[in-house]
Amino acid sequence: MNFVKATFILLLIIASVSITSAQEPKCTLTIAQLPQAQELRGFRLGMTIEQIKARIPKLLLGRTDQFGVAKTSINPDFNPDVDKPILQGVRTVSFEFLDGRLFSLWIGYNSSFKWQRLDEFLGEISKVLHLPNAWKTSSWRGQVLDCEDFQVTIKVIGGSPSILLSDEAAKQVIEKRMSLKEEDESRQP
Repeated sequence: MNFVKATFILLLIIASVSITSAQEPKCTLTIAQLPQAQELRGFRLGMTIEQIKARIPKLLLGRTDQFGVAKTSINPDFNPDVDKPILQGVRTVSFEFLDGRLFSLWIGYNSSFKWQRLDEFLGEISKVLHLPNAWKTSSWRGQVLDCEDFQVTIKVIGGSPSILLSDEAAKQVIEKRMSLKEEDESRQP
């Protein structure tokens, strides 16, 4: 009788864990489904360098590396060539391009930005971008959301919130290119 009860209880526990994990919210959004958001200042993953330069004409881009990656950052308060009204409330914007397309966008807001607390920023940016409440705490005290083909990371840096959007497929392309280069180098005498 004890064995039957124990087995029954074990089966109930397994079933409840399965039901609970099946009910966890998941982000099924794709990059293409992300709405335009004023908080992202008109930038979107997948934009070309030319599209970014249409918004920031004097954008200086770093050299494209051997894997097809080019990077740059702008600081509106320290760069007189940047149109400050476009980037109101922004401390820094970092762009990473793969083969000429934006695959990583990081925006660090300043103390004049409307949402300063991480919890407030998390709730409001989720509404604006139509993100589900499936955030996970990261090891460095930020929040991460894995969606269908992109990842969103938010964190407080310098006392104000920041957001990082990254195209996961592009990151895999870069990793594959790096791996192939390592294999090629290891085969050479």
